[in-house]
This record gives sequence, structure tokens and C-alpha cells, in this order.
Amino acid sequence: MDFLFSFEWQDVIDILVISFLIHRLFLLFRGTTALQILLGLLFLWLCHTIAQASGLVLTSWFFQGLGAIAVLVIVVVFRNEIRDVVIQTSPARLFLGRPYQPGTIDLPEVERAVFKMAKSKTGAMLVFQQRDRLAEHLSEGIPLQGKWSPEIMASIFAKESPLHDGAAIIQGDRIKLVGTYLPLTKREGLPRRYGTRHRAAIGLSEMTDVVVVVISEERGEVSVVHRGEVEQVPEPPQLQMVLARLLLGTYTAVKPRTRVRELLVQAGGLLLTFLLVSASWSIYSGKQLSLINVTTAVDFRNIPEGLELRRSSTESVEVQITGKRRLVSAVKPEQVGAFLDLSEVDAGFHRIVLNGDNIELPLGLEVVRITPAAIRLEMEKRVERAIAVEPNIVGSPPEGYMIDRIRVRPGSVRVSGPLSTLNSMLSLSTETISVSDMEPQRGEKIVEVPVILSPASLRLLPGQNKKVMVTIHLKSKPSSEYSQEELFP
Repeated sequence: MDFLFSFEWQDVIDILVISFLIHRLFLLFRGTTALQILLGLLFLWLCHTIAQASGLVLTSWFFQGLGAIAVLVIVVVFRNEIRDVVIQTSPARLFLGRPYQPGTIDLPEVERAVFKMAKSKTGAMLVFQQRDRLAEHLSEGIPLQGKWSPEIMASIFAKESPLHDGAAIIQGDRIKLVGTYLPLTKREGLPRRYGTRHRAAIGLSEMTDVVVVVISEERGEVSVVHRGEVEQVPEPPQLQMVLARLLLGTYTAVKPRTRVRELLVQAGGLLLTFLLVSASWSIYSGKQLSLINVTTAVDFRNIPEGLELRRSSTESVEVQITGKRRLVSAVKPEQVGAFLDLSEVDAGFHRIVLNGDNIELPLGLEVVRITPAAIRLEMEKRVERAIAVEPNIVGSPPEGYMIDRIRVRPGSVRVSGPLSTLNSMLSLSTETISVSDMEPQRGEKIVEVPVILSPASLRLLPGQNKKVMVTIHLKSKPSSEYSQEELFP
């Protein structure tokens, strides 16, 4: 659940927009065969993602290629359905309009007409069209575009009618075509009692989302065919229930759901879509690479004995880092380090090129660029030398006294440092020693004070004490050194 904390406001808006569009497209394609194929394509994408995450390179490649081929097949095979949805869907309907609603039809009247024909053993096929196109699956037929009525149905399928062997295509409360022929199913093993009408109804229902009511001429039986399945309907009330379930999405022959209930259902579907898109976003963002720039100090390591780093062109570098978005967003500056290994250098000038091996990073991150890309430095020999110690005296002696002499023990310390530094150095200073608080009657002041090693490249040799003993002696000032105020008060 840590991905929830990596959401930014742009991500939330992005997910909301995509969730809304996917939900609206689902409502527009709902109930069509094309949607089932799209769900199959989604399944292929999931298989590809799982295989890729598991490191199955060949399997991932296979599903990726299969998905690309499936996209082309969908565009070619279902181009007419996609065209219909695009033509019938304006931008206003896509964003704000109501989803597809099945045409209204009087189910009690359908029940009455069907069982009246069944009682007289009048064979008939009533094809209720829904979302899928039927034109490419039908042959012959006469356009009627008439309003549905039991009387028209009875006249169409009367035995003396020249149209009674074909099917009637019904969309909503309109009769579009009559006397049309349907493709026969190629399925084997069907019951022998299924005649041509049943086989034609099964054939069309296997290809589209139609609901077909078949009346057997020999037995007077009523069947409902949908998605290749045949359901016997022995009683009139049962026919209303089956048609209400398949055509209206309800289980009783009542009015379709109210607007409020419809909005609630859509809101629930939108919420589910939002959760699915959020989960997909977390997977997608986990794969996405991000960049970040971090400035860090350079650590000069493993300087050989006898050498000293005199100067370098820079003390810090800027590192550009890449990695998965969540890893990069969690990086802290102190987790990034830069170093130079100087174990192989000698005295003189050097130019060292930096690369990823010179950068320390958390696992899962990589270096893209280092600025500057190289560091110039000067290495100098380190020498040993004895340097005199000069005490740093501050303040004034007590009135009437002056400093007679100062003695430092030891008078010098042995240090090591860069050759150029020691060549220009005459002495080292101690920390400050005040003479303002000296007591004249004692005549001297003895203090132990540390020596200041400056610059920092200087180091005391082993056995050398950093502190020295300073002894300060006082004496009375000569009378000639008194001021006029003191001689002539």
C-alpha cells in the first residue's frame, strides 16, 4: 500500500480522467461481441505483464506479439461495430449522455403473440436485435420498418404467407426485416429434434448478441436462444421473465430501472473502474523511470603515505540519478556519495574522469551523468621537518612591569606536511596566552598551551606532544620608561 503515499495531484486527475473514459466506453460497448473480444485482449495484456514481471522473456515476447496481432484482427473483424458506435456517439453523449438503452417493447404482447402462434403450431423466428450489427450475417429479407403488433406477426408467419419460412428482425418496437434467412450453426451433436429454425437461431446467436424466440411448427414448442444456448419456455409467464432478463437486464417483466438507480449503478461501476485503473497505475508507475539531481561532496580516499592533496578543481559534484519512480522519490541527499580512490596516484598533476563506480547509491538506482565529468588535482610530496614554536602573547603586563624573557619547552615540534607548505613556514603559533593577569610578586607565569597546526594538512609526528610549556618572566620597568604623568603627578 506504499504506492498510495506517492500519489500527486496530477496523478489523481490523470487516473480520474482515464477511469471516466474507460467507464463510458464500457457502457457504449456493453452487450456487444466486440466487448468480449476486448476483454480477451485485456487478458493477453495481463499475461504479458505477468510474464515480463516474472522474467519469462520468451513467454512475454509471445504474448506481446499475440496481442499486437489481436488488435489488427479486432479492427478488421469488428470494424462495422466500431464504426456504428463512433457514428452514433457524439462527444456530448460520450461524456454526459446516457449509455445504451434497449428499445422498449411490450413483453405481455410478445408473450400473447408467441403462445397464440404456438397453440396453432405456426412456426416462427423472432430475432430481437441488440447492439451487434446483423447485416453481414443475414441473407435476403424484405425491409418493413413497421411498428410491432401481434396481428402483423401472425400474418407474417401464417402458413400461406410467402415470408413464413424466414425470420423477423425486431429492434425495439419496430420490425426491421421480414422473410430473412439466418446462418446455420456448424456445431455438431445437437439434439435431433432441433430443426432448421433452431439451427439457424443458434448460428446467429453464436455470432452476435441477439435473442431469438423460436416456435416449432411440428411440436408447437417455444424456445429462447441466446449466445448459442437454447432454453425451453413451457409457460407464458416464463417467457416474459426470460425476455426481461435478456433484453432489459431485469428478472421480472417490469419497467427498466429508474434514473436514480441507474446513476447509482454507474457510480459503482465508475468506482470499480477507478480502483482498477489505480492498481494499473501503480504497476505502470513502478516500471517508469524518473530523474533526480543531487549535489554531494567528494571524499578523497586512500591517499598514499608520503603524498598530500594540495588542491583540487572542485570539492563537490552534481549527480543525475535514474531509477524507478518510487525509488527515486524516496532518495535522500545523504544516501548519495562521491569518492575518489587516490591509492595509485603519485606526486604531480592529475586529471581523473568520474563514472558510476565513483558514486555510492541505494540499490535499484543508476547514474546518468556526473558534473563535472572529471576532477583535476595536484598531489605533493609529504616531508618531515622541525618547526619552531612561537607563543601567542596577548594583553599587557601589570602596571610598572614588562616582559623580561619568554622560554618555550620544547622550542620546536616535528611535523609532516606538503613540501611547499613547510618550505614557506618559519614557525607555528600557540593558542593565546594572556599576561594581564600575571602576579608581579611571583615574577613569572608558567602555562601549558597547545600548538596550532595550521594549515590542516600539517600533522605531528609520532611521539610529539601537541602541548608546549611556556614560561614568562617579568621585571620592573626602568624609571626612564615612566611617563611624564607618573613623574609629575
